[in-house]
Amino acid sequence: MTLKEAVELATTTLSTISDSAKLDAQLLLCHVCKIKQTKIIAHPEQALNEQQLEIFTSTLNRRAKGEPLAYITGTKEFWSLELMVNEQVLIPRPDTELLVELALKEISNIDTPRILELGTGSGAIAVALAKERENCDITATDISLPALELAKLNAKQHQADITFIHSDWYKSVPEKKYDVVISNPPYISISDTELDQFVSQYEPKQALLSEKNGLHALTEIIKNTPNYLLRTGSLIVEHGFQQADLVSELFANANYNNVSTHKDLAGNLRCTMGNT
Repeated sequence: MTLKEAVELATTTLSTISDSAKLDAQLLLCHVCKIKQTKIIAHPEQALNEQQLEIFTSTLNRRAKGEPLAYITGTKEFWSLELMVNEQVLIPRPDTELLVELALKEISNIDTPRILELGTGSGAIAVALAKERENCDITATDISLPALELAKLNAKQHQADITFIHSDWYKSVPEKKYDVVISNPPYISISDTELDQFVSQYEPKQALLSEKNGLHALTEIIKNTPNYLLRTGSLIVEHGFQQADLVSELFANANYNNVSTHKDLAGNLRCTMGNT
């Protein structure tokens, strides 16, 4: 089987479960054959050897059953950084890059900003911020030890200086003041019946689901963060677009100032922030 034939086969196979079947096919093939996408275009006639064909067939079957591509390849790009991912962490989404953008704006005039990320998962947000601002003092937490271990590996891979703490939100965070606290907490309601079947099946529910209509984690973070912010410090959180008004209300009830909500790449209200 040639590279071209492999892409055609995989594209057809994945067309019913993926909106980006051809891209998925190419990335699977690149992963198996350890080649760049340009190689597929430049040398479509190159044949897969027996071992490559066997692995490609196996990985294609996994993807066809709905397993996320990132878990199969073990990597996901975020903020133009290639990060390691596995089933212990939520797969970083492009929309979450908005959190990074907002945080960078908040610290643009601070010489050595202090940043705390709650629920770091793969470490994507913290690593992205560390790469953009090398003089940052960044602390990142997670309740999951396996997630923290992966985040540490990503930080090491990208030479990002980050302090990691095993903590359930603020429970084990030392008393310290930050310029920015940032979080993409679980915000999907446990009773949500519209959650994508494959997301529900493969990604860690601890990183997705929250009680009280998806607002439990957000409520805890918004309520407790003022104790950890420097004067005029900012809290920035991600949430579901249908939760925007409720989250803004939580900020207002906790006496934040300058509360604002921002749209993601699709134009949905995705992040809310406020100052103390």
